[in-house]
Amino acid sequence: MLKYWLWLTTRKGLGARSAWLVAKHFPTAEAAYFAGAEEYASIEGLQNAAPLLDKDLSKPERILRQCYETGVSILTLQDAAYPQRLKATDDPPLVLYYRGTLPDLSGPVVAVVGTRRASVYGMTQARRMGYGLARCGCTVVTGGAKGIDTEAIKGALTGGGPVAVVLGSGVDVVYPAQNRNLFRDVEQNGCLISEYPPGTEPRAGNFPVRNRILSGLSLGVLVVEAPEKSGALITANRALEQGRDVFTLPANVDVESGSGNLRLLRDGAIPVRDAWDLLQEYAAQYPETLRRQNCGSFRGGDYVPDPEPSREILPKKDIDKPKPKAYIDLNEKLESLSRDEQCLAGLLRDGPMHIDAIVERAQMSAGRALASLTLLEVKGIVRRPSARMYELAEK
Repeated sequence: MLKYWLWLTTRKGLGARSAWLVAKHFPTAEAAYFAGAEEYASIEGLQNAAPLLDKDLSKPERILRQCYETGVSILTLQDAAYPQRLKATDDPPLVLYYRGTLPDLSGPVVAVVGTRRASVYGMTQARRMGYGLARCGCTVVTGGAKGIDTEAIKGALTGGGPVAVVLGSGVDVVYPAQNRNLFRDVEQNGCLISEYPPGTEPRAGNFPVRNRILSGLSLGVLVVEAPEKSGALITANRALEQGRDVFTLPANVDVESGSGNLRLLRDGAIPVRDAWDLLQEYAAQYPETLRRQNCGSFRGGDYVPDPEPSREILPKKDIDKPKPKAYIDLNEKLESLSRDEQCLAGLLRDGPMHIDAIVERAQMSAGRALASLTLLEVKGIVRRPSARMYELAEK
């Protein structure tokens, strides 16, 4: 029942990581609620079980009433609609509150992040990228802060959405206040999401924790503009830990707000110029969803389409058909592989596969799967045809 999930996530002194350990240990949240001190003591990694001895259900019941009265929906980790990409991370939130219509988060999703104190250049690029990603068939995920987040939301809504905005407060708390009307538009074309119950005020400590949801929902994270010390770089780091791609735009070297972009580029982030430059990484994985569009540009806040390129008719050329690939005989290698390596290599018998699909089908955490895939690469059994795709190596 929902109230037991809410009980587990509202125990004072029990952090998100500890709540996750409890949820993994018991078959249901109800079983966790009715367990005793001896059972709690047996949970591996749990440092402090004292909060679990508080069986008061008044707060969970109050939250349920608030959700009903304010039109807030609840997803738990065991619900079929819970985003599977997020569920496969090492520390997913046990409960998600949302208001609006939950978009399809199993398809191409990209998080757009950046500084609150953005330059004019940064805000223009955020709106342009948000618009282009939406136009090309991608769901945009971002925070609700002013600056880059706000402009990315505006661009994505102009491009036709949908948008998912992950908050560091309750979904019924408007922060910043000037985004009240914008959030209403988001609810009509996507949703507001939070792991915090209704009524939770924005606190500084909530936002770094929230960032793992932004990256966890996404195939990749785009840092539009960020200084050296920025929450956007925290999101980028979480993305790397979760096995996600990190993209960044070329920064304006004359402004401090872009210094983090330069650092990301030095550290190996993927540079992009426009939305399709980013999305072509996933075009083969989502051929029916992603499509290249004329995304134009924003000038003075208005959308201006690019001129159509002239079409020159060229004579047809005979093109040799590519020879089919001959992959290695996996049966000869199986005995030398670990159980995880055997599982992952076996999945790739069906053909090239994106890391997210591998993680979902193997039911492994992203970190564990990536570690085994790296070993398979070293052994010459697996190769990467592109950044996030894997296939069996050729003979």
